[in-house]
Amino acid sequence: MMAKTLQYTGDDYGRGLDFLEQIREIDRAILCKELQRDELKSCLLPGAIRYDKDHIQSSPCNQMEDVMARIDLLDRDIEAMKKDKARFIMDVSDMISLIPSDDEKVILLAFYVGNKRMKAVSDMVNYSLNWTYELRKRGVKHLGEIVREKEKKEKKKKNF
Repeated sequence: MMAKTLQYTGDDYGRGLDFLEQIREIDRAILCKELQRDELKSCLLPGAIRYDKDHIQSSPCNQMEDVMARIDLLDRDIEAMKKDKARFIMDVSDMISLIPSDDEKVILLAFYVGNKRMKAVSDMVNYSLNWTYELRKRGVKHLGEIVREKEKKEKKKKNF
């Protein structure tokens, strides 16, 4: 589910950025499912059930069962996506650990994995905001080089 084809422009910076942005895409997909689930849960509240205004009442055609089934399905999807995200974060962290600069590692992990704002990251590493952005850019480029090398190895494996 998570392994998408990277859409980089050919340079290492674009390749690294696309790779890291997958974490944010997973987060947004999870958020969408959680919003749907939460809205459906609110439909289960007593005031959310509407009955016909006709004089003869019938049950609301298993509306609650349908909603509960959909909530259960969304919960399972969310859990599966969170497990996939955890696996992907481990892969990203392993690849980031191959970057030579410790500063770049910390910045990439804090920003992309830790989901921290750049101001908080710059405070964390005790560098100016501009220098932190520069180090993040360098780290993304280094990660792109690592991704490119990994792709080459995988391509060679497939050819044999």
